[in-house]
Amino acid sequence: MDYMHLHYFTKDNNFPFFIQTGEHDMEMPIHYHWDFSELVIVLSGTATHVVNSEKYFIKKGDVFVINENTFHGYEEACDFKICNIMYKSEHLHQVGNDLRKSSGYEALFVIEPFLAKEYSFKSKLKLTLSDYEKVKEVIFDMLNEYQNKYQGYQTMIYSRFMELVVFLSRQYDIISLEFKDNVINIAKAVSYIESHFREQINLKDLADKAELSVRHFNRIFKENYKTTPMNYVLRLRIQHACLLLRKSKLSISEIAYESGFDDSNYFTRQFKKVEGVSPKVYRFNGEKM
Repeated sequence: MDYMHLHYFTKDNNFPFFIQTGEHDMEMPIHYHWDFSELVIVLSGTATHVVNSEKYFIKKGDVFVINENTFHGYEEACDFKICNIMYKSEHLHQVGNDLRKSSGYEALFVIEPFLAKEYSFKSKLKLTLSDYEKVKEVIFDMLNEYQNKYQGYQTMIYSRFMELVVFLSRQYDIISLEFKDNVINIAKAVSYIESHFREQINLKDLADKAELSVRHFNRIFKENYKTTPMNYVLRLRIQHACLLLRKSKLSISEIAYESGFDDSNYFTRQFKKVEGVSPKVYRFNGEKM
């Protein structure tokens, strides 16, 4: 079995990103993504996709993400051509808060790749013909920039990549309205947190949105996001409080309330636990900078 590293494809440490198209008339052996994620768009033909021990049929217009630390390969390829976009996971850490509130983004780029690694997995995004043509246009613009390396090509590629991420996330949202899907339900719970973290939230409500038991939802969330759902809520509240401490003249008590805390003393304790200093000291240090 081959263990794939991103530096096998690009030696540019300042721009750890690679895009290519490729035809596969033969099997592509199972290989392991060591340190990169891969967005795959099927451009033509058909194949059987193998992810860990699961197999499923893919064809033109199918889109899926394979994250690092995952085994996958292709069998029974027929006129099979794909576009591979390889990137570091931190590329997606910079997406805007508005996109993080999208259940389509959470489903396609966060939850489905996790399920591919841990559970039975099937690609859920299948582009319509018109959407496929739009995606193809963006892909070939990116390829042109990557191959010719015009001035500013890295910025152009990254901007088009983010455009692609947003577009595909929107399509996942649209499809989810037509087909009931557990993945999108989990994503809806996460996007609900992103939009309502300043309000009263409990674990049972979140599990209900995902249509899972509290125990199952809590376990999947913790394994995927490396924290509990309620700690995720707390982190968002503290981040919002940090913003208000830097940008507003509100009192500490007012900021606690605006960030979703009913008790300013509890807010201060949690803030110090996360940030290492009290809200007052955090604000003072920010004013000095």
